[in-house]
Amino acid sequence: MLTALQHQLTRGARRAAWVSAGGILMAVGIGFLTVAAWIMLSTLRDAQFAALVIGLVYVGAGLVIIALNTQGTRASTLENQRAEEAYRRAACTPEDDLFARIAIAFSEGLQAGKALRK
Repeated sequence: MLTALQHQLTRGARRAAWVSAGGILMAVGIGFLTVAAWIMLSTLRDAQFAALVIGLVYVGAGLVIIALNTQGTRASTLENQRAEEAYRRAACTPEDDLFARIAIAFSEGLQAGKALRK
């Protein structure tokens, strides 16, 4: 049980680190591309046109990302179901878990006390 959880945490931390590094690099690149687009568009036309074009590109990209994210929920749900099944298979039975045995014993003792009172 702990091994499966440890594996999932390690995998998640590794994925988060790579995504963060990629996000930082993309943010720097987007900054440079935005400045380059601004310079190019402002030399061709005025600054208002450059702002309009760059704003529309960012809004369009955001809408595409949101659309792709809403379509990916089915795949992530399937992945979550598979992870839960693997966790259930790897989870130990109540007889093997000390806390579960203590909880069962407490519950049985409580029921015995209630029965004795009657």
